[in-house]
Formats: sequence, structure tokens, C-alpha cells
Amino acid sequence: MKNQKVGFCLILLLSALLLLAGCTSAGSGHGAYPTLKQTQINVDWPMVRYRNASAGLTLGERERVDDAYKNFKKAFDAAVQDAHGDLGVTTPDNVKALANQVIDAISAIPF
Repeated sequence: MKNQKVGFCLILLLSALLLLAGCTSAGSGHGAYPTLKQTQINVDWPMVRYRNASAGLTLGERERVDDAYKNFKKAFDAAVQDAHGDLGVTTPDNVKALANQVIDAISAIPF
């Protein structure tokens, strides 16, 4: 009986660990942009944070983020146009790279 309880607990623990490990993937987080929609979301949240804090930022910080975002937005809009407005298509590599530049520029700011 005791061995059955220990075995059951081990199976339950392993199941919980597998479930948690299955919820994250190697591609999640920074740099994970499977679709244009996800890319837009991944850039929009940091941009909201940046815009809310922009009054207290230096000119250099604002210029870096604004330039990075301008370049991203131009490439993103072109990708959306190429996809005929379908945000469910895979994000092109150049848009992923520019999205990372925006996020890196914002992440470098000590809020």
C-alpha cells in the first residue's frame, strides 16, 4: 500500500513537471514571433510601457526607440500588405529582427 502511494505521488509529480515543461517552448519569449499578429502583440506591450514613461527619458533613449520602432513599423506594414492583411501568416525574418531591435532598445532603458 505504501509503495502504491509513493508510486502514485511520483507519477503525479512527473506529470506536473511535464505539464509545466510543455507549457513553455524553446521559442517562447524574446524573438518568438510565429505570426504577424503575435509580433504585433510582442512589440505593442513594450511600446505602451515606453510611451507611458517617455516624459522621463533622455533624448538619446527616445531617439533610439523611435528610430527602431519607425523601421519596424515600416517593415511590419509592408509584410501585412504582402500578406493581404492576414495577420495569421508567418512573420518574415527581417520583421522579426526589427521587432527584436525595438524590444532591445526599450529593455535597455532603466525605467
